[in-house]
Amino acid sequence: MSLDPRLHAFRDDLADARLRGRVEAPDFVEGVPARVVAGRAAVRKAPAPDAELLTFYHYGEPVLVFEAAGGFAWCQSFLDDYVGYVASKEIAPIEAALEPTHYVSNLGAYVYKAPDLRSPVRGFLPRHSPVVAAETRLITRGTEYVRLDTGGFLPLGCLSAEPPGSPDILSAAALYLGCPYLWGGKSSLGIDCSGLVQNAFRDIGTLVLRDTDMQLDTIGDPIKAEAERDLRPGDLLYIPGHVMIYAGDKDIIHADGVTMMVRRDNLATQMRERGLDWNGITVRRDPAAMGISLAGAG
Repeated sequence: MSLDPRLHAFRDDLADARLRGRVEAPDFVEGVPARVVAGRAAVRKAPAPDAELLTFYHYGEPVLVFEAAGGFAWCQSFLDDYVGYVASKEIAPIEAALEPTHYVSNLGAYVYKAPDLRSPVRGFLPRHSPVVAAETRLITRGTEYVRLDTGGFLPLGCLSAEPPGSPDILSAAALYLGCPYLWGGKSSLGIDCSGLVQNAFRDIGTLVLRDTDMQLDTIGDPIKAEAERDLRPGDLLYIPGHVMIYAGDKDIIHADGVTMMVRRDNLATQMRERGLDWNGITVRRDPAAMGISLAGAG
């Protein structure tokens, strides 16, 4: 079976040393650990600013760097194994083991130049971003801030000591209702259908792969569904190029590339508008996805 270049770092001229014996390349290299220091680092298919956008790495995400040249780094995420090119300035070497002190618990948080929400904004950190507070107890007009080890300040109120969570993926997905659609996006500033699923699973402490075709082959178990009565809340409904989360009460939650936002829609209406029948839908069910919803399922 051929390896997926989205999940394994290999090119015609260079490959990850861990792939020796599995791929052919004139040179192999050991990856150098680094972490993302931009809020959202665009991951592209080629080392060019206008190359196809594949996904994003987020602040604090650990990566392996296999090559850095021409302002771009060829990387692989430790989080979901995704491989691509990011701007070199958006990552930094890991010089020592860094344990996060906090996590962004809101849908996102702005980083400020000074410990003051009226100061200039330096960036945006998505939900789940792990941060290291180099200094705490910085109070401005009654609001406490922390200074990040990479610079900039965050209000303490948008952070938690543990990764944020939800009781099930429906609750997690609902947090993003109304957020704009963005191909390759994984944050409240822009998210696509498989990014929504990945984020929802992350909220229940489960890491899943990034793209719809990867998820279709790996999340939970396939379920034969011939009608809506065969579905349970939390089921994933895959059609070519799209995934929807069954929300119960005849509805779905999905990042819709037609209306360009995360929506709660009627499943039957979506099937009719897309010309679908049950033969064209693949259902995947993962008990972890249902959380508390599983208790009432018959």
